Amino acid sequence: MKKIIAVIVILLLIGAAFIGVTYFQNTEKQSNELEKKIDVASRDYFEKYVSANDSANTYKITLQDLEEANMQGEKYDLKGLEHCDKTQTFADVTIDYTNGKAKKTQVELKC
Repeated sequence: MKKIIAVIVILLLIGAAFIGVTYFQNTEKQSNELEKKIDVASRDYFEKYVSANDSANTYKITLQDLEEANMQGEKYDLKGLEHCDKTQTFADVTIDYTNGKAKKTQVELKC
């Protein structure tokens, strides 16, 4: 009887571990997809709306900035970001001074 209970407990633990790993992988994948959307939109927004002649080397582009650009005719894919904080979800865009283009972005999601 004790062996059967031990086997059941082990199977339950294995099942719970599998479910936990699957959940965390899906959450990480969704987060990466949202970060990618912000990254792409922020780089394009930077190219169109920010002057590279400013003295700052990093520019903060918020989700609110991107949504306002969409209202003015842009077509940034912001699906999945509806429940994110509009001012605290942002991308810091670092510029390359040799050509004035976006060099890298660091995304911060507050969803």
